[in-house]
Amino acid sequence: MKREPVTDRLDRVLGLLASRPSWTAPELAEELGVCVRTVRRDLSRLSARGVPIESDAGRGGGIRVPPRTGLGRVQLSAQELLDLLLALALAERLESPLLLSTLKSLRQKLAASFPPEERARVGKLRRRILVGPTSRNVTATWKPPRAAVLRPLQESFFEQRALELTYRSNDVRTVRTVEPHYLLLSWPAWYLLVWDHLRGAVRMLRVDRIESASVQAATFQVRDSESMLATLGDIFAAL
Repeated sequence: MKREPVTDRLDRVLGLLASRPSWTAPELAEELGVCVRTVRRDLSRLSARGVPIESDAGRGGGIRVPPRTGLGRVQLSAQELLDLLLALALAERLESPLLLSTLKSLRQKLAASFPPEERARVGKLRRRILVGPTSRNVTATWKPPRAAVLRPLQESFFEQRALELTYRSNDVRTVRTVEPHYLLLSWPAWYLLVWDHLRGAVRMLRVDRIESASVQAATFQVRDSESMLATLGDIFAAL
């Protein structure tokens, strides 16, 4: 089993300490899936970084941080940053009243966390999320997408790399290579607007019908969304 990086585990320790008034070392060890010795070593690391950890020995004692204590900056992985950017892009497209006042600054701060060569793609991300009409025809059949599919889908979408997938439609399965140019929300369904290499044409694929997916080495340039949607004609209008 792959070992969790120390920095990631320290972030988890901070999150646990902030989640309730007090913990014991065995409780933290159980939550983290490590031994008590590792927990004590992690607590020492956090104390050395200036986190004000308090502990009481003996029965009824515990480990805690004082109330109202800030626990430092949150460190996110690249995948977590991408998930946040996608969520912000969706909120922006939906014109969410709860986030509109801070969306721009949040997006800029997150974008600054990516390497310079990737920031251009980050800036264009929100324009690649489309919001369409409600999908009345699929409400009864829509189900959550497979968890194993979401990560390669997101990676190929952001990296502008081809995606090989197994797609099921009317009990017929096909293996195809596609370019995921746009994500389309037509509530409650999510679609991929793709260039399908198998068909040699634009296609709109329901995300919950993708049974498996893997990212390919081939890259692509994003096509114009209006021209892609225009080729679908009545299919898009019928959503």
